Amino acid sequence: MGKIKRIHAYEIIDSRGFPTIEGQLVLDTGISVTTSVPAGTSLGKYEAVELRDKDETRMKGMGVLQAAHIVNELIAPKLIGVSPLKQHEVDYWLIKADSTKNKSKIGANTILLISQLLVKAAAKDQGVPLFRYINMLYQSFFKTAIKLTRIPTPIFNILNGGKHANNNLEFQEFQVVPSSAFNFDSAYQIGLSVFHELKDVLEYRNANISVGEEGGFTPNFSSNLDALEAILETLVRRNLKVGVDTFLGLDIAASHFFKDDRYYLKDKQHPLTKDEYLKYIIDLTKNYTILVLEDPLDQDDFESWQKLNAAVAKNIYLVGDDLIATNKERLQKAIKQNACTTVLVKPNQIGTITETFEVIDIARKNNMNSVVSHRSGETNDTFIADFAVGVQSDFVKFGAPSRGERVVKYNRLWQIEREELK
Repeated sequence: MGKIKRIHAYEIIDSRGFPTIEGQLVLDTGISVTTSVPAGTSLGKYEAVELRDKDETRMKGMGVLQAAHIVNELIAPKLIGVSPLKQHEVDYWLIKADSTKNKSKIGANTILLISQLLVKAAAKDQGVPLFRYINMLYQSFFKTAIKLTRIPTPIFNILNGGKHANNNLEFQEFQVVPSSAFNFDSAYQIGLSVFHELKDVLEYRNANISVGEEGGFTPNFSSNLDALEAILETLVRRNLKVGVDTFLGLDIAASHFFKDDRYYLKDKQHPLTKDEYLKYIIDLTKNYTILVLEDPLDQDDFESWQKLNAAVAKNIYLVGDDLIATNKERLQKAIKQNACTTVLVKPNQIGTITETFEVIDIARKNNMNSVVSHRSGETNDTFIADFAVGVQSDFVKFGAPSRGERVVKYNRLWQIEREELK
């Protein structure tokens, strides 16, 4: 069994052109693994904090040299000779070393780098695929068996708005969700065919076909409803039955257009009160066969979340991202108040794989669904794909089926289905 011989961290550039942290871990057996950490553009206020250099003379203040220094000079020397199988112990040592509620001392990015390196090194040391080791690790923590039977259903973000695009759309993601009755191979092909057909529809409508940070198109539509209508037209042209073969999804990210107790939408004559906006969202779900609805309300408006959940929960997956921020305390509050049915899971929102497991376990024990998600600032690391399979999440959300940092994750799921999940 191998022991840690060396850990080295350094800067790389993510898909947005900003720095992030990558690292290599070497065992005394010669085994070597590398991992990198993503970063978000649309950040919820309850997320754990990334450590950035904030030196405006370099990389617009977004450098992570300090994070790499902490790994190389403070963390790595203390882990020499430690077994990578000590996931729980090392994760909680890092949490204690940081000692802040939001990881602001060491940084969630710094901590996650070490946490992911341990998982990858242990899997390779044990000679098992990463997703299988993640599954074994989860089961060892919670004494709960999860059978590896399926690839999570992909949610394809094919139109970008909000903070992910420079257009008039307030909603952040317009999504297509293939039916869970399809295997991943078929679902992937549906996503690809819809993506390419949508480009033709946008060209026909003289709309912008540039792509946003997550690979989806960024049309110059005047309203969110125009975007939904374009997707519906696309599905009809592909002979896909809405509500049978495919469904629509939305990541609204409503906190970004909520101000002074009002929701501001460009296609409305006046800002909407909470009750007016709630009615608008409920009508939207009825009119457009919405299956997945993420962050439709402000992250602190638990009362409206509760009302919306009571109105639509039987028909859709009501997903909390900014609401929960992969934080078990926020999740427990959402469960207590019956605020949503599904939790979005982003390891870099909390910092360690152990804490991410804990969130998934709480959700599972309370009959909640889960969506494992990427970030807008991504790398070519495929860790999150194996993670989603290992914990058997209901859905994955990796962006559009375009751009290398997105498709590398979808391709990893495809590989697992073809070659390894048997």
